[in-house]
Amino acid sequence: MPITQKMISINIVSLAYQTNKSEIMLGAIIGDIIGSTYEFKNADRYDFDPFPSGSDFTDDTVLTVAIADAILTKRDYVETVKEYALNYPARGYGEWFSQWIYMDNPKPYNSFGNGSAMRVSPIGWAFDSLGETLEEAERSSAITHNHREGKKGAKVVAASIFLARTGYDKKEIKKFIEKSYSYKQDCC
Repeated sequence: MPITQKMISINIVSLAYQTNKSEIMLGAIIGDIIGSTYEFKNADRYDFDPFPSGSDFTDDTVLTVAIADAILTKRDYVETVKEYALNYPARGYGEWFSQWIYMDNPKPYNSFGNGSAMRVSPIGWAFDSLGETLEEAERSSAITHNHREGKKGAKVVAASIFLARTGYDKKEIKKFIEKSYSYKQDCC
């Protein structure tokens, strides 16, 4: 059965309902849509038009929803991510990923890009412990981004979301990230 935008909406609402945090998935998707026309053309002010002509969801939304669907339905990440990507072509997928989705038996391609970090947010909300969250973030990343930096990026994002939702403040999250992943941040 082909995936429809209605199905994506249902999956978002379903995950949000299960976590009681509907604003999170919607926030990720709205952020993606707002950023869609500004990617590689950063806005240098905060009073920009958030939804100019051409705003649309991108590969980040498609794959975030695919990860949420895989969690909700307990399906394989590879199978689910491929299905969503094939049903939503030309959404801005990277060159390697665009080849990966057409492979009969896709293997990770050692990417250390940000793709796995961009799709991992549902994992930060869906699991009950930091250990479980980090394990799932690595599993979801490793289907394509099996380079240690690709996996690390997904784990940092998922851990940050998990820690924020369980009551840690920005300084505590920053300290955890810097200590655990050797990331130096100038913010927070």
